[in-house]
Amino acid sequence: MIDNVYGGNLLKGEKTTLYFRNGLSYKKWLKVHCKSGNDDMGVHYLKPGGIDYTFSVHDNVFGGTLIWCTLSKGPDYKVSSRFDAYKQNNDKAHGKSYNYLAKDDGIYHSNLVEFKLHKKFDWK
Repeated sequence: MIDNVYGGNLLKGEKTTLYFRNGLSYKKWLKVHCKSGNDDMGVHYLKPGGIDYTFSVHDNVFGGTLIWCTLSKGPDYKVSSRFDAYKQNNDKAHGKSYNYLAKDDGIYHSNLVEFKLHKKFDWK
């Protein structure tokens, strides 16, 4: 990697933070597993009403940054939803934040441009 004189990386673009929250009922745990083409963020288990799982990514200055995640619930985490949680789009502002809330009926999303949570993905 190439670092500039200030210690930054010239190939790093805008930073975006992804937040995942467990909003499931009946004290159900949520399993979150996210990956990119280069990294595996590992498996994280979120307890009901617990701390959010967060991580940040930097856009590639050449484009193409993609993070996909699988959220799972239920006995043995057999009910899940796999989706692109972040896809770099330099033409669309998103406020540097992607927020995901897992509820019993699906996965809800918001960002700092579109504040209101809306259902984006179903469980399968």
